[in-house]
Parts: sequence; C-alpha cells; structure tokens
Amino acid sequence: MSKIHLFILLAFLFLTSNFAFGQNDVPKEILFVGNSYTYFWNLPQTVNFMAESQDLQYTVRQSTAGGASLANHWKGEKGLNSVDKIKNGNYNIVIIQDLSTQAIDNPDTLLYYGHKFGSLISSKGAKPYVYTTWSRQWDPYMQEEISKKYELLAKEINAVIVPVGPAWQRALELRPDLPLYFDDGSHPSTLGTYLSACVFYAVLTGNSPIGLEPRIFSEDKNGEKIYINFQSPENALFCQKVADEIVLKAIK
Repeated sequence: MSKIHLFILLAFLFLTSNFAFGQNDVPKEILFVGNSYTYFWNLPQTVNFMAESQDLQYTVRQSTAGGASLANHWKGEKGLNSVDKIKNGNYNIVIIQDLSTQAIDNPDTLLYYGHKFGSLISSKGAKPYVYTTWSRQWDPYMQEEISKKYELLAKEINAVIVPVGPAWQRALELRPDLPLYFDDGSHPSTLGTYLSACVFYAVLTGNSPIGLEPRIFSEDKNGEKIYINFQSPENALFCQKVADEIVLKAIK
C-alpha cells in the first residue's frame, strides 16, 4: 500500500471513529408517551440508569396515565398534556405506546392517532419511536397481530420500532416458565420490565445490552440506595441476550 493510500485510510478511520463517538456523546432528551405498560416498575428510569451506567448522556421523561390510549394523549384527557410537552420540550426522541390491545381491537384508531403523533414529533425535529408491546399471558397468539400493526405504523410514519413484544415472545419460547408477567397476566413483572429496558437500551444506544448490571439503583435525598430493579445475574444475562438477538434481527 502506498503512503498516500495509507494516509487516506487512516484519515477515513479517524473521521468515522470521531463521528461514531460524537453520535454517542450527544445528549439525548427522550419522552415516553404511554400508559401503565410504560410506567410499571419504572421502565423509563431503568432505561435511563442503564444508559448512565455506560456514561451516556440521556435525560428521560414520561407522559403517562393508567389505561391511556394515544387518543387520550392527543385530546389531553386523563390529565395528560403530552402534545404540549412534545411541542415545548425540545426532545430528540419521542416514544409512543397505545393501549395493549388497541392493535387488535381498534387498529384504525391506533394508526390514526399514531399518524398524528408521528407528524407532530417530526415537525418538532424529533424522531418518533414505536413501542411494540406484548401479548396477554393467556393468549400468546395475539403477538403476531400486535407486532404487525405496530410495524405498519412505524413504516408509515418513518419511526424506529422498539420490538419489546417480540423479545418477550422469544424469551418465553426459550424459557416458558420465565416470570415476565405480573399476577394479572397483562402487566410486566420486575423481570419483564428489565427485559423491556434491555430492548430499549439496545435500540436507543445502538449498543449491545450484554454486560449491563443486573441491579439498577439510585440514591434518595439522604444518599441511601434505592433499588429501581433487582434481578439475579443469570436472569439478567438471559434477558440481555434475548434483547440483543431480537434487536439485531429488527435492524437487518
């Protein structure tokens, strides 16, 4: 290789490595718009602390209410002001999540309000992300339709898909006894939230979640530890591997 070609190659590697570093180094302002599937067991905070553990500058906020649909968010019902938050919040990323069965019961409503939010988010210079949820515990067959409708929405509004539901599906294929669900068979357990957070971490950062800590904690005003999420090393690593596999498939 000539000296000129070597110089060009080294310059290219330098520039691309600095670009990649710059992309990770840029602070991100993230807003979760959803309901209890978003706030159960501190999903936004868990994602935030996972990012912080890797020295990533993320600020994560949420606009949530129990049982809230995207229609409720758009209309400002249930005490929500999500539209104003998006308009005035200077977010880089806005993640939207509808009712857990909306993709099956009212897919046209999901798409209608999903489009409204997609347009609003994009108009503010932010990127829309679509949070694909999971099936109910008693009916795993729901997952195919849920995933299909969220993937359609993401495609139509040029959003990034966050394949949480498919990750749950894969985890339960490998370990049917894995306790991802809360007692109601709908909401996540702490382990379900940990798996969901691993998927979000992988999608938002572009990094593998393998190697993240199994214990997510913060401090109270007195400096005492508050455990946000607490898993065994074995279960945490399993969730990390599943999230890594599913996110890699989603981006291919």
